[in-house]
Amino acid sequence: HYYITNNLRYSMDNLLPRIHGIEHRCRSLCALEGEQEVVSFLVGTQSMKQDNIVHLFELDEEFGELNDRCYHHDAGEVWHVASSPHSRDLISTCHSHVESEVNLESGATVWRLGGAPEEPKLEELGHVSAHNSNMRATEWGVEGCEGSLCSLGDTSLVQWKIDSNVREHSFCELPKRSCPTSLRWNPHSSGNQVGIASDQHIRLHDLRTMKCTTVLDNAHTQTVRDLDFNPNRQYYMATCGDDCATRFWDTRNCSQPLLSFFNHSHWVWKVRYNLRDQLLLTGGSDSKVVLLNVASLASTDPATEDEEEEGEKEIDHNKEQMREGVLEEYDKHEDSVYSVAWSTADPWLFASLSNDGRLVLNKVSKEIKFSIIL
Repeated sequence: HYYITNNLRYSMDNLLPRIHGIEHRCRSLCALEGEQEVVSFLVGTQSMKQDNIVHLFELDEEFGELNDRCYHHDAGEVWHVASSPHSRDLISTCHSHVESEVNLESGATVWRLGGAPEEPKLEELGHVSAHNSNMRATEWGVEGCEGSLCSLGDTSLVQWKIDSNVREHSFCELPKRSCPTSLRWNPHSSGNQVGIASDQHIRLHDLRTMKCTTVLDNAHTQTVRDLDFNPNRQYYMATCGDDCATRFWDTRNCSQPLLSFFNHSHWVWKVRYNLRDQLLLTGGSDSKVVLLNVASLASTDPATEDEEEEGEKEIDHNKEQMREGVLEEYDKHEDSVYSVAWSTADPWLFASLSNDGRLVLNKVSKEIKFSIIL
């Protein structure tokens, strides 16, 4: 291999987007958040007739290879996958399997990525129950909440403690006749708050009391599919839904969104902030992945959050001169894009997953990257 490292990495940029086909249908994707050195993503499969797998994809940037490590998932179809930001080996899945001809059983399990490199194995740490309701999502605790996990069911929100086993810590019931779709842990508020998307609404729950403290009524005109919190600015949040909209909110004043974009022609399934919080990804049923710029609502740097008020106003004024909205549209999918995720090892690289099992790795263009960091 006669290329020097810099040339290899430059060549890797030119190799993206990288497209990988998975044998089964899929809808669950996340970054391996505890991995900070190697670009790594988890994908769970959905097959009612064949064995399901949790794929661990690792990108070898030196040689341009995408390595696939397969963990057999005996619990059934994977509807949601999440990884611990504090431990590379801890993950959780929401799953379902056919118990009998008329019964579909759902649940969630916490796993450790174990086994030898040549024979990977999911090691079960414990089951996560939803108090007799269908499991929708799990979410690992943010910084300051190590060893914590929240689970979202049709009728319940449960907080768990994870060490050598899985223990229920606290529980609350959700409103009857609600239909929750998504769960996110707020990285601010000392890790004491989670957000739930349910029907057309957003509910913010305090984990100390397990009570709802804020409700965004009718955040969307149709079902809200996902939400995400700004990683750098407290109170700021993004949502997306079946009304083709991506909306941005200040949770201190929920009367109307700060911004709304309609960049998809069908349902928007996923929205995710980049650590450079002026950048967001959305994925939708129109097979598109969209890179958004919301510079007017973003921090210039996490360290500037506590600047004096006058300084903040000046910064925001400068940002308003930047172009808002769509920066790029990526069209490498042919089916509904159910999930998008940013890499935790390379903040400019991301993955998207469509229902037909197509995984696409891509990277923010150099032009956009340099316009942000220079």
